[in-house]
Amino acid sequence: MNSAKIRKEYSLVLHPSIEIIDKVAALKAKLTTKIRKYASRDSVAHVTIIKFLASQKELMIIEKKIEMFCNSQKQQKVIFNRLISSKKSRTIFVIPDESSKTYLKNLLDDFRKRLKTRYTKSGGEAHISIGRKLSSTQIDLAQNLFGPVTLKFICDTVAIRKFSKNAGQFEVIKTFKFLENPLIDAQYSLFD
Repeated sequence: MNSAKIRKEYSLVLHPSIEIIDKVAALKAKLTTKIRKYASRDSVAHVTIIKFLASQKELMIIEKKIEMFCNSQKQQKVIFNRLISSKKSRTIFVIPDESSKTYLKNLLDDFRKRLKTRYTKSGGEAHISIGRKLSSTQIDLAQNLFGPVTLKFICDTVAIRKFSKNAGQFEVIKTFKFLENPLIDAQYSLFD
């Protein structure tokens, strides 16, 4: 098979500040001391927008679309402050406050609409995972482990991450900043 047509696995995520990445890493470390191994333990804090498969050529097109969208995207402060432990989804995660939830829903929907292909899969509602694929026992053990959690950051960066089979997780390969530039007429037609 032509290597140019081989599709690899990627994700597009909101990429928080290093301060938030470190805070989430500390929460994960605390969880690790209580329950040991679990899925997403080593994953860097992020909010998933989409997962997708792309060849190298397709990835270049996607990168251009992301770059153009980010060129005019406004930066905004967001707050994630509600910790959820769900036995149904087997996950511990933090969700945004109501104001941030509305902004993030619109932002994620805009990205998803512009990047939709038959090889994309949308993420869910905006959240930052602390632990995934947890057993009921692990969730019970972690129930009172965390006090109030507040993660505040300026939402100003998205990242493309590529799945690494060696690491068993996604790794950032490229970031894009929200530049807050006005759209010019030619750019409007690209998003129709």
